[in-house]
Parts: sequence; structure tokens; C-alpha cells
Amino acid sequence: MDTDLPDVARAPSGGSVLWLSNETPDRDGQGGQRRQYFQIRALVRAGWSVHVLTLAGDQDDTTLREIATVERFAPFLHKRLPHPTRYFLARRRARSGRYDHVIVAHLESWALLRGAGRRLGVPVLVDVHNVMSPWLSRYGRTREAATFRRIEDRVLHDASAVSVCSPAELDRLPDGGTARRIVAPHGIDESEWPPPPAAVPGPVVGMFGNWSWTPNTAGIAWFAKDVWPRVREAVPDAEWHVAGSGTPARFAEIEGFRGLGRVPALTDLTAVSRVVGVPVRAGVGAPVKFGEALATGRPVIATTDGASAHLGSPARVTNDTDEWVAWLVERLGPDPALADDEGRRTYRWAMDQLPWERTTAPIVAWLSENSTRSRA
Repeated sequence: MDTDLPDVARAPSGGSVLWLSNETPDRDGQGGQRRQYFQIRALVRAGWSVHVLTLAGDQDDTTLREIATVERFAPFLHKRLPHPTRYFLARRRARSGRYDHVIVAHLESWALLRGAGRRLGVPVLVDVHNVMSPWLSRYGRTREAATFRRIEDRVLHDASAVSVCSPAELDRLPDGGTARRIVAPHGIDESEWPPPPAAVPGPVVGMFGNWSWTPNTAGIAWFAKDVWPRVREAVPDAEWHVAGSGTPARFAEIEGFRGLGRVPALTDLTAVSRVVGVPVRAGVGAPVKFGEALATGRPVIATTDGASAHLGSPARVTNDTDEWVAWLVERLGPDPALADDEGRRTYRWAMDQLPWERTTAPIVAWLSENSTRSRA
């Protein structure tokens, strides 16, 4: 047995998990990093100890080390030449006998195991997040789509289970393979979202996200061109506040627009927003920000791709431009009571349905059902 492994304290009510990722889980990172951080935290709270093996680099592991043991390794020898020990190290850790399960975050991280899959001797779950091949095909990127399709097929045959972030992504998985298929939607951290202020804000539409991501870029461009001018015409004092990086510079010329860049806390934005919009067009997966939008305590309107993770939510979900305009104009009008009542109902729904412990429960259940310790 390896003697250089980090100490892993086995939790009495669960077991130990080796978490492999090509990005560093981080509470304060981008959407995929946050998903991983909060899923790991949910596993720890359910009684599982987690050891994370991830790439060294600029990504911050401070918040991660508060809840899990962390091991990082150099990704490259020189420039873009892959470091060979990363593959050796991942398989060595997985086969060490220290871990009851292996969870691989993202399809891109699957390469760390070099196709070992079922040969590792422990159950392996791959959190696919997003099924990339249909999305790439939709954009005519056939070569990339074929590459991802081969990876998706291999994972479905070699992994014990795969998880995705929405029912829509489940439908996009290729047929075949013996891996169990699990939906583990994005969630929210309740402590980040206090109840909305009693005072109802003025007629402000709030949005947040990474606007350089193609589905977000397409969505905000559609909103700016087809929706916002008509809303502004009907409600001349309405404003549109957008937080996050990647907002097109030309938007500065739009009447009522205010680009905030990255903000210290999203509640700074939502405190002054009467409604929140999630305009994602031709999206892949499901945006983390939709669940967070529901937790703001403001009424939410979203496109179908923006809302795919949480079917049945109180949000208004439509791709129709006229319906977006009518919904916004009604809630930005002189009487804020409609938006206030709707926002409070949305907040209660989010606090009940979306805590990460609840949305990660399908993965926790799979760990318990397939524990190598329980079969020993």
C-alpha cells in the first residue's frame, strides 16, 4: 500500500471518496467550480470524507481545504506538453485501497484515469455536468462533437454511474452502456441568500453571469436587440443592470443599461432589482445562475435553456419575445405589489427545493447503495 498518501479520516456514517477534477472546486469560483465545491460539502455533511486530486495552478483552493483534503499536481512539463505523472498518480490513488468510491468531475477529467474505469476495483461515478456532443453538433463543430461522443460512449460503458445537471441533459446522453444514469441538479447555498428586503426596488431588471460564454452571449444579445427596447419604450424609467464579466462594450450606449462587472456579492445587484432575467439561447447543460436567480427573492423570467435544471419552478419560462416583453412591462409598472408577492413565493420555493444537500442527494444515495465497505 502507498505510504505517501495523505491521511484520510473515514467518517463513521459513510466512507471515503476520491474526487478527481481538472479544475479546482471553489465556493467563490465560476459555475462548475461552485457546483463541485457544494457537492463535496454535501457529501461531507452526509458523513463522507473527500480527498480531492486536482491540477496545480492559479485556481484558489482555500475554501476547498476547509472541507476536504486536497492534493494538487502539475498539469504540464513544458508549455502544453502533458505531465505523464498526472495519469499515473490518479490511477495510483484510485487503486490504493484508501477510497470506497471515485467521483470524476467533468468529462474532460475522465482522461486522468486513462480508461481504467471498472478495472479500478471501486465504483466510479462521472459527473458529466453537460452532454457536449449534441450542442457541438448544433453549432456545426462536427469534429469536436465526434470526439466528445466517443468519450461519452466510453464513459457510459466503463463507469459505474454518470450524473448530469438536468432532465434535458439526461435525454441527450447517448444510448447504450451499463452505467447508471442520475440527475443531480444545481443547487443553492441558503446562507448566501437572505430573505429579500422589505422595500420593493424601482423598475430595474437584474442579470448576472459570465457573458463571454457562447449561450449567454447569444442570450444577452437577443435581449438587448429584441426585448429591452420595447420594455424601455413602455416603461421609460426602467433600468437594466448586468453583473459579471464579458458584457459587450457596445452595450454602454444602450439607454437604461448599467454594466457592473464582477460584484462582491450578487445580493448587491438583486437588492436593487425588481425582477431577474436568465436569457440563455442554444445552451448546453443548465446554468447554475438559474437556481441562484430563484433564490434572490425576485420574480424570475428565463428561456427554456436557462431553466432546464428545475422543471416546475415558479419562474416564467418562455422563448417568446412578446411574452418576455409583456411579463417585464407588467412587473416594472407603477404598482410593485405583483412583483413583491411573486418574489416571496419564488424565494420560499427555492429555499425548500434547491439547497445543495437536497440536489446532491441522488449522488449521496448512490454512494450508500454501492459502498464497497457494505459489501465487504
